[in-house]
Amino acid sequence: MRDLLQLSALMVLVEDYQKAKDNFFAPAQKIWFMFGGTIKRLESDLGNEIESHINSINSMLDQASPDSSLKNSLDKLNQLMESAVKISDEKI
Repeated sequence: MRDLLQLSALMVLVEDYQKAKDNFFAPAQKIWFMFGGTIKRLESDLGNEIESHINSINSMLDQASPDSSLKNSLDKLNQLMESAVKISDEKI
């Protein structure tokens, strides 16, 4: 997921929002579908925050020209996912 987020953030920096969306939308949803239930069970607040960021980023990527908060949201989601992986590794 980290690679997808970093690639999407790079595409946002060069203002190629379609590639950012292509790299983020379906892959992120698929990864979260497989991983999210575990995180929500272990740390429901974190799981809900991650899901909220994914939905927010998807909405921003649907815009013709997203504002600067998109890059920050991708960076924050990356941090949250790193926390989720750490929690998963520790508690499983």
